Amino acid sequence: MALLWIYSNYDFSKYMNIDEMRALIDSFDLYGPLVFIGLCIAGIFLHLPEIILIALGGLLFGVVKGFIYGWIGVIAGSTGTFLCVRYIMRDAFQKSLESRFHRLQVFDERLAEHGFLTVLLLRLVLFVAPPLNWAIGLTRVKFCQYFAGSALGVIPGIAIACYFADSITRLKSMETLFTWKMVVPAGLVAALIIISGISAWRLFGKKPIPPSQDTR
Repeated sequence: MALLWIYSNYDFSKYMNIDEMRALIDSFDLYGPLVFIGLCIAGIFLHLPEIILIALGGLLFGVVKGFIYGWIGVIAGSTGTFLCVRYIMRDAFQKSLESRFHRLQVFDERLAEHGFLTVLLLRLVLFVAPPLNWAIGLTRVKFCQYFAGSALGVIPGIAIACYFADSITRLKSMETLFTWKMVVPAGLVAALIIISGISAWRLFGKKPIPPSQDTR
């Protein structure tokens, strides 16, 4: 409802540069960070590319504040999806996800035995990939392990995205675009996106190999 109200009361076509976007956030005064956090939460529920929203936080608030607000939004959103699947929409998602993600049973076994470490590694590799957010809610992982693993695992991705976005706003010329301070974080962001996509496809997209039939 908040997003609909914002959309209906503001002409977003004119907010196409960083100064106008910052002015829009400033217009909310002390509630600006809350609006951004709400956008991050909504992005996770709506399967939007979260890393782009996190980078937007770096553009609007700088590295430190963008990281803090982005981290809060990511953790609140991912925790919300976890609780929705586990306690509200479990039956519906059980049928939907099990038919699409054929490795869910093996995934569940790993999380049951090594919950914190498995969630931590998945977050480091997949960040906040939408399938992961919904699938974990169906497993037997403990909430405390999920929360701790997620809270720590998303830190590198958020930090890199915010640093890269903030660095773009500080560019003085196109020549500075190719300095190591820009190339390294840009490469890390690109690597994070590529690795997340490949890992998500391998983990959730491939069908299991059927067991060989006994010919005796």
